[in-house]
Amino acid sequence: MVLAERLLTTRHGVSFHSCLMECIGNQELVANYDRLNGTNLCQNGSGLEVAIDMACGRQESEYRDFIEFCWEYIFTRLGS
Repeated sequence: MVLAERLLTTRHGVSFHSCLMECIGNQELVANYDRLNGTNLCQNGSGLEVAIDMACGRQESEYRDFIEFCWEYIFTRLGS
């Protein structure tokens, strides 16, 4: 399923879009995701390091992986 379709998906009255926004806004979740996966979604480091991550596509790849994590481990497990 493509991202646009997922964003419109609703489960137990909650859309994936709103679930994803809550996940992104939860600094503790993002920081622990970074810690466990070796990613840098919190954009820690110097401006140069962050710019290099953006230029080489690492940041975009990490965002896609985080969205997949939110879909698989949070959204699809909402409710009973």
